[in-house]
Amino acid sequence: MRNMPYRTLFTAIWLLSTLLISPAGAQVPPDCEIGDDVLQGIRQMLTAPDNGVFFEIWTNEEIACACIELYYNDPPDAFLHDRVITGAVVLLGMTGDPRAVPVLIDAIDTHPPQALYNLGSFPTVDALNALRAHVRDENPEARENAAEGLRMMAAPSEGEIEDGWLDALIAARDEVGEWMLIEPEADFRDYFIDAYTNLERLIASATAASGTQ
Repeated sequence: MRNMPYRTLFTAIWLLSTLLISPAGAQVPPDCEIGDDVLQGIRQMLTAPDNGVFFEIWTNEEIACACIELYYNDPPDAFLHDRVITGAVVLLGMTGDPRAVPVLIDAIDTHPPQALYNLGSFPTVDALNALRAHVRDENPEARENAAEGLRMMAAPSEGEIEDGWLDALIAARDEVGEWMLIEPEADFRDYFIDAYTNLERLIASATAASGTQ
């Protein structure tokens, strides 16, 4: 076996050191600090068919942070990895934690139905814009769940209305209004009609709250 050339050896060492010192959870919020026992416990529960007891065992923050950590950093070859990641995306939608929104937006690329549906649990401008962007998605399942997310979105709590919320609602309403007339899947049209109705309601509520006409 020939000796590795010095330059090749140096490059390999440099690459390895870069990997070792790079943060593993660069996309995990810095305020997410949970113990490994909590992380592994939640991961194990995500492999089970019935995971309805999460909120009886762990705090909302522990669940949200564990799901974010698992989504970004669970090894692809880990035991039941796909089930764990899918479960983490779904569970994030149940936490109500605002840190879930950018994760769910990222998850549209990997788990579009679950991510889009669960974005409907977060009345934020980013969530609303992400759902609007997939109203015309080529993937029928993504369109369906974008409509589902929009039709179940609630108004923000008093004092938590973001700048741009009303504009985002109007843009989403207009997009849904145009698409529902040409949606090729007959079974989905009612979802878009319901989404349009809900967005009209949210616009009326936001308009009243802002004092505009």
